[in-house]
Amino acid sequence: MSLAFVRPVPASFADCVTARPPHPPLDPQRARLQHDAYRAALAVGGFDVVEVPVAPDHPDSPFVEDTAVVLGERALATRPGHPSRRGEVEAVAAALADHLDVVRMEAPATLDGGDVLKVGDAVFVGLSSRTNAAGIEVLSDLCGGVTAVPVERVLHLKSAVTAVDEETVLLHRPSLDAAAFEGLRVLDAPGEDPEAANVVRLPDGRLLVAEHHAASADLLTAHGHRVVTVDVSEFARADGGLTCLSVRVRGGSGLVRHSP
Repeated sequence: MSLAFVRPVPASFADCVTARPPHPPLDPQRARLQHDAYRAALAVGGFDVVEVPVAPDHPDSPFVEDTAVVLGERALATRPGHPSRRGEVEAVAAALADHLDVVRMEAPATLDGGDVLKVGDAVFVGLSSRTNAAGIEVLSDLCGGVTAVPVERVLHLKSAVTAVDEETVLLHRPSLDAAAFEGLRVLDAPGEDPEAANVVRLPDGRLLVAEHHAASADLLTAHGHRVVTVDVSEFARADGGLTCLSVRVRGGSGLVRHSP
């Protein structure tokens, strides 16, 4: 079984923490429609979608990925780097606890799930404005070692690199040092937007790509990958990408513990 945990868009979504105030303001209703399509794409692609209860007081809560990292049969409930997001964690941890053993991160460590990239057996972690050295150390202790990657030009590591398969990453080279991914096959994401490198691997083998990054879809198709697109433009205006909108648990290896 492969699971994808998602969280609905609250009315407060318009107040998301963003690098720059979006103009026009974010539209929660438009975001809800796009979120429904995203959920449907996950389900068609092979994920069983689990909904965490809506969090009206947490505008950024649809970006659920930042609150947890799945590590085999365990999940790390993170301590997000932005203080306003820390109240999002407990409900996500409770939902994950029905399927996985949950470990909780404590202060002074901070870590956003968007800074954690798994490619095959390797784990890369962004040292960013949201994830500190103590958070990286906690994660490293849990999974037996990680590769730390300085993140200075984008919000999160996965804002500019994601896994395409067990040996390949899609990388926005101007945003991150490609040397960190030595030994992996690297595909260069096109264009000036780092989020062109943000894709989701679906259990059926296809890659979910943002509709507004058609050049990325074309590149991946040219390299033999099957692609499906979805409109997440309202989330992009809130500095979010496809991976941000779910916490994904991949089955098939006996790692998912079914609830009684």
